[in-house]
Amino acid sequence: MKTLYTIFSSLLLVLLYSGCDQVTGDYAQQSSIHRDTATNVRKILIEDYTGFKCGNCPAAGEIATSLEEKYPGRVMIMEVHAGFFATPDSKHTYDFRTPVGDELDQFFGISKVGNPNGMIDRINLNGSQIIPPVSWDAAIQSLLDSVPEMNLKLTAYYSQGNGEISVDADVTYLSGGGPNDYLCVYIIEDSIVQYQTDYRKNPIDIPNYVHNHVLRASFNGTWGEQLYNGTIKAGSVIRKSYSFKIPEGSDWRLNKLKILAFVNDYGKTYKIFQAEETSRLILTF
Repeated sequence: MKTLYTIFSSLLLVLLYSGCDQVTGDYAQQSSIHRDTATNVRKILIEDYTGFKCGNCPAAGEIATSLEEKYPGRVMIMEVHAGFFATPDSKHTYDFRTPVGDELDQFFGISKVGNPNGMIDRINLNGSQIIPPVSWDAAIQSLLDSVPEMNLKLTAYYSQGNGEISVDADVTYLSGGGPNDYLCVYIIEDSIVQYQTDYRKNPIDIPNYVHNHVLRASFNGTWGEQLYNGTIKAGSVIRKSYSFKIPEGSDWRLNKLKILAFVNDYGKTYKIFQAEETSRLILTF
């Protein structure tokens, strides 16, 4: 009996953590286990603005990935497909664009400056929020030792019964906050295999490029939701809950989705104060 139990347990673990795209049952998602679970740690977001026709963008994506690996648990990535290089054509019809990504791109003027470019917690570096990939590491280093104003904890669920993802976000303030603190909660997908131009390759056309950290949608709009309309005292804990119904006919794969959340200074500097990300979906019974 003990041997059968051991075999069953091993098979169950394989099922839970395999890359199978067929998903059944209800799923729960916790803040990622590979993230730094220590409190009072600043976690930093790279917003990489890109497009499948941008031949220089794959190199920028590799820089972002290398920084995520260089600062494990401290850096996360959001790839925003927007602008000219993300516009589908008759040859390449897959559309990565989102209303959220388009609005962000237009507001911050990223694609007007040119891709690849991005932002690091939306801070100003050398007088600009738009930061080229070669300077992303310097911007991250300038933030690593800063004490965050709050901590974020995310718990996300998927219910096959209604096809919805639900998220609880707990914001614990370490110092005071204010009415411009807005919480954004986005859906990100990894491992989307689609076309990409890469000028470093010969030929430059990559039909099966793997796109990671792709912005898919928002639970609460482009700019998020106000946490509190007034002064927020240190020690305050604010919980927000959201749900999102996965679009019918979409090619989203639940085991590749994750939730990204951050608090930003909406309407003023737009600086991101703190960010957090969940891990992959985990089957629960």
